[in-house]
Amino acid sequence: MGVPRQLTINDQEIDLEKAVADALEKILAPVAEEYLTEKEVEKLFSLSAATLKTQRSRGGGPKYIKQGTRILYNRKELIAYFSRANVS
Repeated sequence: MGVPRQLTINDQEIDLEKAVADALEKILAPVAEEYLTEKEVEKLFSLSAATLKTQRSRGGGPKYIKQGTRILYNRKELIAYFSRANVS
């Protein structure tokens, strides 16, 4: 069974993809830094650093950059990735 893309509440159509993107933007807007560490991603999205590492090793997951030994995730890329993951 696929995930619905539209939802009707009180006779009002809601675009789930837009609603998720808007919610993620509101959650991440207060974050001053453009890039987040694995631990920050873990706290904001309840997604463990181990899961992120597994996704990276398999060639999936959100886009990231490596700065020395640190893995950093771009805030805008995370919004896009989780929006797609929640609606696909």
